[in-house]
Amino acid sequence: MAIVTPLAAIATEVLAGASMAHAGYVFLTSPFGMAAIAAPLGMVLLVAGLGYRHDRLARQIRSERAATEQLRQAAYHDGLTGLRNRHALGEDVGRILRCRSGQAEHTALLLFDLDRFKYINDTMGHAAGDLVLKVLAERMQAYCQAGQRVYRLGGDEFVLLWENAPGIKTISSFCDGLSAFVFRPVESPAGKIDTGGSIGFAITDEQVGSLSDLLKRADLALYHTKEKPGVKHSFFTHEMESSHRRRQQMEANMRHGLATGAFHLDYQPVVKISTLSVSGFSVRLRWAHPEDGDLAQEVFLPVAEASGLILPLGKWMLERAFEDASGWIDKADLTLPVAAVQLRDPGFAGFVISALEKSGFEPGRLVLDVESNAARREAAIVLANLEQLRGHGVKISVSELAASIAGLSMVRDFPVDRVRLDLGKIRKLAGKTRVVQMLTLFLQLASTVETAVILTGVDSEDDLKCACDAGAEQVQGSFAGVRLCALQVSRFSTSFRETAQPTPVEAPALFKSA
Repeated sequence: MAIVTPLAAIATEVLAGASMAHAGYVFLTSPFGMAAIAAPLGMVLLVAGLGYRHDRLARQIRSERAATEQLRQAAYHDGLTGLRNRHALGEDVGRILRCRSGQAEHTALLLFDLDRFKYINDTMGHAAGDLVLKVLAERMQAYCQAGQRVYRLGGDEFVLLWENAPGIKTISSFCDGLSAFVFRPVESPAGKIDTGGSIGFAITDEQVGSLSDLLKRADLALYHTKEKPGVKHSFFTHEMESSHRRRQQMEANMRHGLATGAFHLDYQPVVKISTLSVSGFSVRLRWAHPEDGDLAQEVFLPVAEASGLILPLGKWMLERAFEDASGWIDKADLTLPVAAVQLRDPGFAGFVISALEKSGFEPGRLVLDVESNAARREAAIVLANLEQLRGHGVKISVSELAASIAGLSMVRDFPVDRVRLDLGKIRKLAGKTRVVQMLTLFLQLASTVETAVILTGVDSEDDLKCACDAGAEQVQGSFAGVRLCALQVSRFSTSFRETAQPTPVEAPALFKSA
């Protein structure tokens, strides 16, 4: 019995367990049992699926954010230098203008323009140009102080934005230091590259309502800087704006004048003293302005050069002068002024040669008076034009005093066939008592290097005596011969041919205006 009782208990439990197992099996195989098992399993699978999708969405969001940040970086930053760009500048200036609290707080915008950048690209390659831009950008950033930020607008233009800027004198001193720090030689694989630049700056006031307004003011100040030799930075003034409007009006009037035939050419004789004969004519441009009357070329040519109007105007001058001079004295030279911007046109030499061939004017009689700084920018194009012209027989001269001295000393960038010395400038330099001695020195130097000299500014009898005492051979000025129109020169040429041997007494009368 002692053994039977435990066995009976075990048997009972087994039977009960079997009964329960059977009941559980029955339950599990029933619809309710299967649902009880599927519910938690489905929950587990659902949670796992949601977790996977969440992870995938998170990765996708991170990827899109990274792409968005890259796009934002590209939209607001310059790809070469890493500086903020024009778009970013526009937003920053807009924010500043919206948040300005009063007149006590000003924001200054400094606009930079590099010198000779196109020349660096053309002669050393774009890799050298990119290197210069990156180095100068790093220097600008390194020089920045609190409240200052540098931007690249594109090309060789940079901007420094200065919030809560100080007074004009302090900004001017800052520009001096910045120029000295930034515009230093850049080391490159090809050697040192000299750098330089100009700065124009403007300050916000109640009239400035946008970035465009502020940039326009800084650009006018920059233009003023480039017009003044030796000046590295300028502050915008309202007089600059007024001057800009006058230039724009003059440009419009010149375009109209060119289209309606308001421009004319005068010809001033160049006289050979020993024979009192005409050796050539210097071309002068005259504008019959509808309101201001006849204007000399000194009044409007600088505006024409700055605006680019000198290109069509210069072509008209050449063609008209060749047409006028085709029947003049066979040996007389024709001297025409040429602006640097004309020589920077790759097709300039070809145009001149074509015009010569079309008119029949001898190339050896043409003298182009070139500015002394013509090769300062885009030297390769300028020198190629000059070389092609000289190879065709055209002569080259320079007329500024310093350039003429350099030309006589044979240290110029391009060869010079003759120089034009201004007697008035020599007198101002040497004084009345030593003008003859200095002029004599120049003429002797010219003779040594076999370079012809034309002395201009001979406007009185004393001027002519000074020229004779110094040994000048050719002179030009109002006393030597007044300016003539094309018809008057043609009549003079006819009378010169009909006179077999004009005497020295008769000759001066020929130079007077008809």
